[in-house]
Amino acid sequence: MFARDVAIIYKEHHLDFEAKYFVLFYLISQRNGIGIMEIADELSLTHPGIIHLAKELEKKGYIESVKSPIDSRKRLLSLSKKGKAALPEFKKVWDKIHKLNNQLMQKQQNNLLKAIAEMETLLEEKSYYKRFKNM
Repeated sequence: MFARDVAIIYKEHHLDFEAKYFVLFYLISQRNGIGIMEIADELSLTHPGIIHLAKELEKKGYIESVKSPIDSRKRLLSLSKKGKAALPEFKKVWDKIHKLNNQLMQKQQNNLLKAIAEMETLLEEKSYYKRFKNM
């Protein structure tokens, strides 16, 4: 429901964008050229997953991929002209989404973000896979 409604919000703001692109687009918007491996490590996502999302964002015209000036084998992702032009509108939408999320979190009996953080801590201590193997 969340992803569906957020897609409607983006469409109403004339942004051809889906919720699944947010983390990658936001990270790229905060950096001036960032490599795929660096993104994958920072977001704890797979290299192929980042490439897939990046290709979709590039096809939509929001980002571009250029060769690294230091290592020609490495590709760096950055915002395109269209991405830079759309960024102020994205920020307006994100600010409102952030406020709405905070409002929703305050109305919850159980803190979802705290529960997720607790689960991540447990899995950092011992991975899900290792726990499964020990059962």
